[in-house]
Amino acid sequence: MVKRRIRYLNRLLLVILSVALIGNPVLPGNAQGNPKTAETNSEDTLSPDLSSNEPYFYTISKDWKEKKVPVGTKQVEIDPTMYHAKSDDAAISVGSYEGENDVLLWSQPKGWVEYKVNVDQEGIYELAADYHPFLSKDGVGRQSVMMSVQINGEYPFREAHSISLERRFSEVRPEKYDDEGNQLRSLIDEEVGWKTTSFRDSEGSYSQPLQWLLNKGENTIRIQTIRQSVVLKSLRLKAPESLASYEEVKEVYPKAEASGSKEAIVIEGEEFSLKNSSSIQTQYDRSPLSEPKSLDLVRFNTIGGTGWNKGGQAVTWDFEVPEEGIYNLTFRVKQNLRKNATVFRNIYIDGEIPFTEMKNYPFPYSSDWKKVSLSNADGEPYDFFFTKGKHSIKMEATIEPYISTIADIDRMSKELRDVSRELRIATGNSSDAYRVWNIEKDIPGVTKRLEVLKDEFIQLTDQMLTINTVRDNVSQSFKSSARDLEDLLKDPNEIPYSQLTIGTMQEKIEAQRVDLMNSPLQLDRIYVATPDAKLPKIEANWFEKLWNSIVTLFYSFTSKNQLDRNAEDELNIWMFKGRDYVDELQQLANERFTPEHGIKVNINLVQSEDLVVLGKAAGILPDIAIGVPSASIFDYALRNAIYDFTKFEDSDEMMDLFHPGILQPYRYDGGVYGIPETNNFNIMFYRKDILNQLGLSVPDTWDDVYKILPTLLQNESNFYIPPDNFSYLFFQNDVELYSKDGLTSSLNEPKAFEAFKEWTEMFNVYGMERQVNSFYQQFRDGTMPIGISDFNTYMQLLVAAPEIMNEWAIAPIPGTKQEDGTIARWAAAGAPTANVLFNDTPEEKREIAWDFLKWYMSEDIQTEFGLNLEQYRGETFRWNSANVHAFANMPWKQDDLSVILDQWQWMQEWPNVPGGYMTARELGFAWNNAAIDQVNPRIALEKAVKEINREMKRKQQEFNYIDENGNVLKKLDLIRITEPWKGAILNDR
Repeated sequence: MVKRRIRYLNRLLLVILSVALIGNPVLPGNAQGNPKTAETNSEDTLSPDLSSNEPYFYTISKDWKEKKVPVGTKQVEIDPTMYHAKSDDAAISVGSYEGENDVLLWSQPKGWVEYKVNVDQEGIYELAADYHPFLSKDGVGRQSVMMSVQINGEYPFREAHSISLERRFSEVRPEKYDDEGNQLRSLIDEEVGWKTTSFRDSEGSYSQPLQWLLNKGENTIRIQTIRQSVVLKSLRLKAPESLASYEEVKEVYPKAEASGSKEAIVIEGEEFSLKNSSSIQTQYDRSPLSEPKSLDLVRFNTIGGTGWNKGGQAVTWDFEVPEEGIYNLTFRVKQNLRKNATVFRNIYIDGEIPFTEMKNYPFPYSSDWKKVSLSNADGEPYDFFFTKGKHSIKMEATIEPYISTIADIDRMSKELRDVSRELRIATGNSSDAYRVWNIEKDIPGVTKRLEVLKDEFIQLTDQMLTINTVRDNVSQSFKSSARDLEDLLKDPNEIPYSQLTIGTMQEKIEAQRVDLMNSPLQLDRIYVATPDAKLPKIEANWFEKLWNSIVTLFYSFTSKNQLDRNAEDELNIWMFKGRDYVDELQQLANERFTPEHGIKVNINLVQSEDLVVLGKAAGILPDIAIGVPSASIFDYALRNAIYDFTKFEDSDEMMDLFHPGILQPYRYDGGVYGIPETNNFNIMFYRKDILNQLGLSVPDTWDDVYKILPTLLQNESNFYIPPDNFSYLFFQNDVELYSKDGLTSSLNEPKAFEAFKEWTEMFNVYGMERQVNSFYQQFRDGTMPIGISDFNTYMQLLVAAPEIMNEWAIAPIPGTKQEDGTIARWAAAGAPTANVLFNDTPEEKREIAWDFLKWYMSEDIQTEFGLNLEQYRGETFRWNSANVHAFANMPWKQDDLSVILDQWQWMQEWPNVPGGYMTARELGFAWNNAAIDQVNPRIALEKAVKEINREMKRKQQEFNYIDENGNVLKKLDLIRITEPWKGAILNDR
């Protein structure tokens, strides 16, 4: 009875607080709630639309066609140097570059310029440029140039926020091989020269350039740089180009007899001429018909796959035609990464799409290599006329057929989020099993909205079936969501209890959007052949596949592929990374470490950390393991499986490279058992445009966060913190998890309770979201414009959200003001991966193994390793080295790097103790009890402390820290980190 009264009292207080927040909102521009500002006109209290409200170009262009908006006819030249206005931060000048004089040098990717342009009539135009990306030293900055365009003061459509001007790369040849005959991945060179293109969106969503509607008379065009420096030689407005149909093009083929070459022209996929993205990589394939063979040794004999999956990514092949004539095109391709789904490519001949049918050409799903001949729906091959001499074929990834579906997904996702929010408001974000709902009266309109969503899910299912002809994962997910909504609508009064179902539905539909943007394709060969030419065999039969499997299995048992190679004259290393990381480090070791130290290095690709345990049992552990997940290292040290690095005389020099706080998880019994390899960081992300719209400043402390929350909530938004991360409030309030001897939990201390109480009140009192399906997605669409997240979110936004690239920024984590007036910003981040040396490593090899780790983690090698990964494999391979100097040498935005280094000073991780795994688990349970079940925070935490201490004692007895009677046999001496790390302050930056 007492508990029930307390629960009701808590709910009453929450309702009163909610009414206070919503009924007396803090107005935009007055986060502190100044009563004078509160007397402003009532129109100022209208909530702005925080999400992107600009339509897709797809929608705008359809509207233009329906309204029969005329097409511009006259070309208008614009001299880039003759701008009308510019922003103060625009780093522009007029000068010479790559043989051209009087060009606009835009040396830093920031700022804007405006041009006044007169056109004779209202119409639709393409905007084209002659440009040259700034060539960068050491490969830094090999991303495409990104810009945004405004017409007459506004972005006409979403895609105008991120226009891409491509770079082009070729591979350095001849190929290189290691001493065992495995082919090494080639370096790349950037193509030097001026390029001409019409502006296209950065996600490659459309097969043809974007179009812009200009008014008759004077117009203002504003161009802003977002990423990479560029030189502009000229700009022009021109009439949009239209494509003829195949039948129209075929009519103008020469009528004279042109038989062409009798021999098929074979173009190997890996022997491409140019690519416009460094992440498109050659691959090795071990199927029986792929050439050259790659059964026992690595031979890069195909191109594409997961690295050729984004719209706009293109590969070009040059070839010679020996005789003029009519030819057909056939491809040997494999598209097995999106089951039952179709991916699309635009086909260019000599730099142009030859006819309409080569836009969005489909490549359907196939579990193995497949023959695809360019042909119409009836299977009749398309004819291509080639003159004698040099020609080119380009294949460009596109997602245009899915654009209408993606637009529907964005709208429906927002509707699901709105419905979910209304349900949370109506239910007080808690479930009352005794309440009887009348849904139409209590939450009017919600059933109708869900019925509309159900019908739209069915329509999306039909759309996907039309495109793919068979049911794929995306259409199946849409159908499943329609069924879920149908089940909900059978008993509408149960809808308030179905918030989890609706939230899951929103998460699913956003995942399908990501899937639709993914367009992988692997290509082996292109055949250019006359209609009557006989092609080589393309698809292997079952016997060839069986024999190939037997041969491949045989080679897998050869000595050079075994993990137990541990000869005295070589270092055997396991690397818990992908193949690209292994290949890059192997090449660096061959070129740099082996010649200097006189010992061969053998780096093996290992996928699962479980192999360490199995390897120990089998007696085949390597000398070193690189990239080991950090959570495992304390367990290995506790069981005497790995070596204490402090036993090396110069270990202090190595440890000084890293923040003492991120070494905490690797400390045990006075030793250090792991060397950090990579580093994560938590920082605050915020949408500049939305905070400006709301009149809010970026919070500096948690008190500032609490002050801006009413305005965010009033505008149907929120501040995001990961519910499972308690480190901010604990670290910043000097809370320790364990006693100094490491034998008991310290969470029963008063300051620990206060920190835990504040952590739960963030959700119970201040209204932060207990569950967020995807902070990245909600940050991207503007419905959650500020929050805390990590390196992975940073890279997601950098790579996959180009349309808001200029609208977001980062800041240090909100801090807690200390007694001396300073602001502590401690937060957990730490090293996701680390390097270890095994006790099984022979004593005579330990010094050389230690030399290798010092070499690998040095600034020079970490910098070269990271830059090579990104240069040759793309921005998604950005290397987050734990060596702060090497980290700073990566191609970060300078403003972002400054923020990250500021936060780096305050990184810290929890120490490990026997049984310590129970701490995070029980704190999670305590948070659930206090934040969801409304249990008193003190009671929830006290229960957690009891369980933590019980498990710690059990483990202490197992590892001889206490005897069976609880007497202490030995203690730990835990190190406390109290000062920010000065090593993150780099004087040379």
